[in-house]
Amino acid sequence: MADVICMGELLVEFVSTQTNVPLAQAPGFIKAPGGAPANVAVALQRLGTSAAFVSKVGNDPFGDYLRDSLSTDKIDTRYIFVDPHARTTAVFVAVWDDGRKDLCFYRNPGADMMLREDEIDPHIFDGARCFHFGSITFIHEPAASAQRKALHCAQERGLMISYDPNYRPTLWPDVNTAQRVIRDSFQYCHLAKISEEEWETATGHTDLDAGIEAVLEWGVELLVISRGAKGAIATNGDYRIELPAVDVNVVETTGAGDGFMAAMIQRLLPERERLGSLRAVDESIVHEALQYAIVVGGLTCTRPGAIPALPTRAEVEAFLKQLGKQ
Repeated sequence: MADVICMGELLVEFVSTQTNVPLAQAPGFIKAPGGAPANVAVALQRLGTSAAFVSKVGNDPFGDYLRDSLSTDKIDTRYIFVDPHARTTAVFVAVWDDGRKDLCFYRNPGADMMLREDEIDPHIFDGARCFHFGSITFIHEPAASAQRKALHCAQERGLMISYDPNYRPTLWPDVNTAQRVIRDSFQYCHLAKISEEEWETATGHTDLDAGIEAVLEWGVELLVISRGAKGAIATNGDYRIELPAVDVNVVETTGAGDGFMAAMIQRLLPERERLGSLRAVDESIVHEALQYAIVVGGLTCTRPGAIPALPTRAEVEAFLKQLGKQ
């Protein structure tokens, strides 16, 4: 069984071949497998931690493509179900150099929305050590009930639970629903990542200190904040670590936050198992994990697409040696 179970959207990304132009002006697109939780699963696998993925695809060529893509990275795909009616979700992506994205989803409904509660077998979690999820699966039933069951199974087994809201405004019925669901989900997790652009939606605050205090009060043991070109922050309430981004040739930023999240999971999971709480992990270890995660995220930006761009452990270690960090 895999060390980490990831659950959520699995989709085909069509990324514009030209940066800094809106979708309507994109001259062409590069096809790639994607979906934030799927990106995390692949990133973990490439960094040396085994992962399984729970989702649903359509009975169509894109569904076959996604299952085959994850299998190529040795992801356990036994729990990627096939819906006989809904099509595999697709998204068209335009990216700007400053990290902004223009997204257009095709999922009316997408197969990932049709995952059912009865398809979540508790034995999926036997032998696992961590469960990772996002907020998008909570938007529609029946997938929302399936994710709630998965969270319950993970909690019953004492797994470390990690969460990335991955807020996508166009997918939600309204911002108030998004805020309520995203904030309610923090209660389940031990490790949370929030990107700077979704900070107010996810925390209810524009102020950094107030937002950090709110998230930690909801039960999160360690909060990490991804800030793109400005680097990242990690805090447990007692300390706050701020590190700059690494200097890389940015081609495209899709998937960088997911690679970052996978690195934090990989580095901190053994420490939580040893100590019982991420809040108890020594600051120096979190500092090292944050530096590692920033490098993973940075290297992901050097190639187009999300999953195709995620680096291997050897690539990360080679870059860290260049930085004099290892």
